[in-house]
Amino acid sequence: MAREKLTPGIDEINGATSPGHIHRVKRFRDARGRIIGVGVQETFDVMHPRNYDLKPARGEEKANQTYFSQACALMEKALNDPKLNDYWQKRFEAQLYSTRGSKADPYAAYDPKRGTKRRYKRFDAFVRTMIMQELKARAKKSD
Repeated sequence: MAREKLTPGIDEINGATSPGHIHRVKRFRDARGRIIGVGVQETFDVMHPRNYDLKPARGEEKANQTYFSQACALMEKALNDPKLNDYWQKRFEAQLYSTRGSKADPYAAYDPKRGTKRRYKRFDAFVRTMIMQELKARAKKSD
């Protein structure tokens, strides 16, 4: 995926402009539907998907896929439970940039690009990532 810088006068492009090229700009919203962040202009080429019969996932990639699928399943259960949903919503809002006096979640992954812990703009991505971090931590303790 490439990040694009457009000429002045064109703010953004969304959709396909030519065969095989897709353009998008992500908008991140809070629980009330307000826009809390706008991503950068991105372009990606439509490529042929990977053939998993010829090159299956192995090692760390396979483990990461397993953690991700477990985290997705646990996230669905957690967000369907009203008490857990409220717990995650409070934790999510506490780490938003738009919340006064907020700090990154203590269990968030380190972002080497910024030199700080990551902050998330999507609620589902935040919950899934925090659950995935916990699963990885438990696996390291058991080793």
